[in-house]
Amino acid sequence: MTLAAPPRPGGTTNALAGTRGLVRLVLRADRFRVLVWALAVGWLVTVSVQAFEGLYATPESRAARARLISSPAATALGGPGFGLEDYTTGAMTANELGLWVMLPVAIMAALAVTRHLRAPEEDGRLELVRSQPVGRDAPVVAGLVAAAVGTVAVGAATFVGLLTTSLDPRGSAVLCAAVVVQALVFAAVSAIASQVSGSARGASGLALAAVGAAFVLRAVGDVRGPRSTSVWTWLSPFGWSQATAPYVLDRWWPLLVGLAAAGLATVAAFALVGRRDHGSGLLPERLGRAHGRLGSVTALVWRRQRVSIVSWSLAIVLCALLVGLLADGVVEFVDDDPDLARLFPAGAAGAVASVLTLYVVFLAVLAAAYVGTAVGAARSEEVSGRSAALLALPVSRTRWLGAQVGLAALVATAALGISGLVMGLAAARTLDDPDQVARLLGAAAVTVPGVLVVLGVAVVVLGWAPRAFGLVWAYVAYVGVWSMFGAILPDGTDVASPFTYLPGLPAEPMDWSGVIGVTVAAAALVAVGLAGFRRRDLAA
Repeated sequence: MTLAAPPRPGGTTNALAGTRGLVRLVLRADRFRVLVWALAVGWLVTVSVQAFEGLYATPESRAARARLISSPAATALGGPGFGLEDYTTGAMTANELGLWVMLPVAIMAALAVTRHLRAPEEDGRLELVRSQPVGRDAPVVAGLVAAAVGTVAVGAATFVGLLTTSLDPRGSAVLCAAVVVQALVFAAVSAIASQVSGSARGASGLALAAVGAAFVLRAVGDVRGPRSTSVWTWLSPFGWSQATAPYVLDRWWPLLVGLAAAGLATVAAFALVGRRDHGSGLLPERLGRAHGRLGSVTALVWRRQRVSIVSWSLAIVLCALLVGLLADGVVEFVDDDPDLARLFPAGAAGAVASVLTLYVVFLAVLAAAYVGTAVGAARSEEVSGRSAALLALPVSRTRWLGAQVGLAALVATAALGISGLVMGLAAARTLDDPDQVARLLGAAAVTVPGVLVVLGVAVVVLGWAPRAFGLVWAYVAYVGVWSMFGAILPDGTDVASPFTYLPGLPAEPMDWSGVIGVTVAAAALVAVGLAGFRRRDLAA
């Protein structure tokens, strides 16, 4: 494949030379990934809307649903809540499903940029490409185009799926455009992160941190000012997209804010490209001590992953703290609405238990995403060749990978335990109920086996099919979606999610058989993955 035109006279190369060839290359590499994302998201949204139409067919049932999701805790989880006075299926789709389509698509776009921009630079592929007359800006364009094509494909597939439902096509167009625009913002932010960080893992971490910060800003803003009336909401790309109010107001102008932000971030990324050396980042890498000692492989893994570990752990714990502080708002909300209180067998206490159960699972999904990144870091070490250098020493493959898996399991367990404790302490204070500490600590602990199953799946893929490691993220997305929306999706589609077999504490009674069974499955998956890693050749 021809990547570029010949150099200009004088030996210089146009900054955009070779762009067309690189774009064709990345699109070819991503064609199956984009197809899977588009079909999966489009199908999920379509099925969810059809479920909404069946479950909430009467105005009374939709009104009861509107009262339920207008609570502070539901607003933080879902969005600003437009159209609650006359709650239609379209408003329900935008309020309860829109954000949870935007979030994974934003992550997809951010990782697409680092995958095609920073990762090839780190493992040496981009240096080989740049030995041809390829300009310095061409990889940035290729990464952004890959993200843009993927997000547009997801938006188009979702729009086609929504056309098969009874929803207004205009509102569907606004919703799909909102999904695309906010993802383009995070793609541009990821391009900046790729210039700032000195590694692909660091760039991905910065991009995902931006997604997480935007989610938190939107949650705080929507609680403080429903219907996108808070300044905090307008600091978040999610807030801009949700302010379009699909199926209610159908506003297009908030998308102009997102497009402007994406454009400015893209210009900034191009400006930063020429300010750093190939293979390095604008942020200087901190040198370690001249004399030091790492006494084990686990210590080495901790040193290389400590920023990711601390970042993910803090994110999980802070989310738990926010949820605990909102618990009293649920009680007041239910107590003020007798009709809503009758929906729960135990009244306000039952409503609080149901909300906290959902949030505990949400924290577990975050922990599952962390273990995916931890095993992904092991894959990056292998591709870069650093693992081969270590394995040339008297270090077995089982010891090397086992240290990474063991540390990931320990960190996930500790993060969930601390988050359960923090959520329990906050809920106990706001509800004046000391028993919440033990309840929520136990609820968080019960989700650990489910997270370990996700870890086991990641190890199996790494051990037996490392080139298909993207399947791990597909599985994480599957687990997250079915954990949050399993009640409205077709029966039996949640069979592969470990959380299906775990008790939903504190709303449900304890079931030790499910916990033991899922724990055994997690151990078996890890063992199978380690066996595969011992047998295969290293990628490097």
